[in-house]
Amino acid sequence: MATGVTTSNRRDPEGSRRKILDAAELVFARAGFDGATLMEVGREAGMSGTLPSYFFGDKEGLYDAVIARLFADRDDALGTVCSEALELAAGGGTQAARAGLKRLVHGYLEFVERRPAFVRVMARDAMDHERRERITARRHSTAFHQGVVRIIAAFGPEPGPATDADQLVISLIALCLFPLEHDSTLLAGMGYVARSPGFSERRVDHVVDLLARALTPPQRGR
Repeated sequence: MATGVTTSNRRDPEGSRRKILDAAELVFARAGFDGATLMEVGREAGMSGTLPSYFFGDKEGLYDAVIARLFADRDDALGTVCSEALELAAGGGTQAARAGLKRLVHGYLEFVERRPAFVRVMARDAMDHERRERITARRHSTAFHQGVVRIIAAFGPEPGPATDADQLVISLIALCLFPLEHDSTLLAGMGYVARSPGFSERRVDHVVDLLARALTPPQRGR
């Protein structure tokens, strides 16, 4: 057994595990998988550097647990968002469909702004896998994907040209994540702060307007 496991850690293993995962999110977001160490995670958590290996075995086990928790938290958040979006869209008509779309966009941005480590860990994860191997397992939210499919349908039996649900999911996520990923570069140079309330509100309205225009059925006779 690894050394440094205190009595308090034994009394509250779930609390210790949660602290380690919280610390690991920050460390992996900051340094990536290759640059992170279990000792650094332990220090970040205010614990012995040996505790992460006691709970998770090795760095890969800890990293997998961090990714799994991020995805679980995302799925919980987006499941609620999708339910609310579909309730709004159920009113019928383009305006109701647009309201549902806005809830989807706002909800996605709301989650990634609340969990900045999600954006950073995923960005670093993508770069790491470019050097290793491609991930083919599903990583997007099934609830969110199905929400997009049903929002498309809410725009009517003959919606506009952007009816490929897979492409719309990719576009929506890209439009939401890009400003957050480039907050300190492109946005800073333009004088914006991605996580400021004013910018977030404008971003939601802009993304919704772009997507709604592409999904709104063309008027006949034009």
